[in-house]
Amino acid sequence: MEILTPAQLAERLHVKPTWVYEQTRKRTDVRNADSLPYIKMGLYVRFDWNDVLAWPERQKRGGSKYQRPHR
Repeated sequence: MEILTPAQLAERLHVKPTWVYEQTRKRTDVRNADSLPYIKMGLYVRFDWNDVLAWPERQKRGGSKYQRPHR
């Protein structure tokens, strides 16, 4: 298991840290119901690199464990 800070994850993904934080928010009706997987450690947010690598695969398949209702 490799645990990363938001800044470390942002660097690996070539995105801004604000994007990383935004993707951890669960916004079922607004954006993505399947938020970026994270570990809450008190006041800190950390990321397991293996979980993060699996996340885009779920996005590509268009599925997640949280399915959006069809309207």
